[in-house]
Amino acid sequence: MDELGFEQIFTNEFGAGYINEEKLTIALIAQADYIPIKNFKQLFQMLGDEIEANPVYTKFIFDKRALRTFHQPSMKWYFMDWKTDMIQYGLNRHYKILPDLGYFQKAVEAARKPLLKKFPQDVLAKLTIEYSEDVEAALKAE
Repeated sequence: MDELGFEQIFTNEFGAGYINEEKLTIALIAQADYIPIKNFKQLFQMLGDEIEANPVYTKFIFDKRALRTFHQPSMKWYFMDWKTDMIQYGLNRHYKILPDLGYFQKAVEAARKPLLKKFPQDVLAKLTIEYSEDVEAALKAE
């Protein structure tokens, strides 16, 4: 990540957080094949603390390639709560990198449709949510 201009702000057995102040980007790289919801929320709280303390980030990259288990309650919380909270700090562009696993991608798609229906449309209109092949491509995306 150093070669892309990122600085690591935390790491643990489940994930690592990075910032790229020049590109106004914050990132989370999953480092385990499964992240229990307690630890998942902790990772995002650490990111949220950085965003609140330094509200300059407009882009978030979530690299899920290490994951092998799709945990719907964690992803629902991330989608419905965390993303909504972070809008107030200017974080509105979200790029996800999925593992190259057909079953994982199908689980994401199946879970995404009902969440989009429940998500407040005025909030959804403020967000850009896209998928990317890797961190470099997500960093370059506008």
